[in-house]
Amino acid sequence: MEELLQNMISVSLQFGLKITRSKTKVMIVERINNNLPVVTQIANCEVVQSHVYLGALNSNNGGCIDEIKRGMAIS
Repeated sequence: MEELLQNMISVSLQFGLKITRSKTKVMIVERINNNLPVVTQIANCEVVQSHVYLGALNSNNGGCIDEIKRGMAIS
């Protein structure tokens, strides 16, 4: 994961973009029967379970139940 982040940072710099690791969030998408340990931080980046992107809630389990509940609560 560290190598992937380093590659992303170096390519971004080629395009004049700067990535701030303290503001960067990582979401690990789960698989069925995934018994991996809980990770809270990878390479100084916060690991999150869900995030809102373009107004839609994306969660690490790939489901849409949380987005539906969120939409109903907003209405």
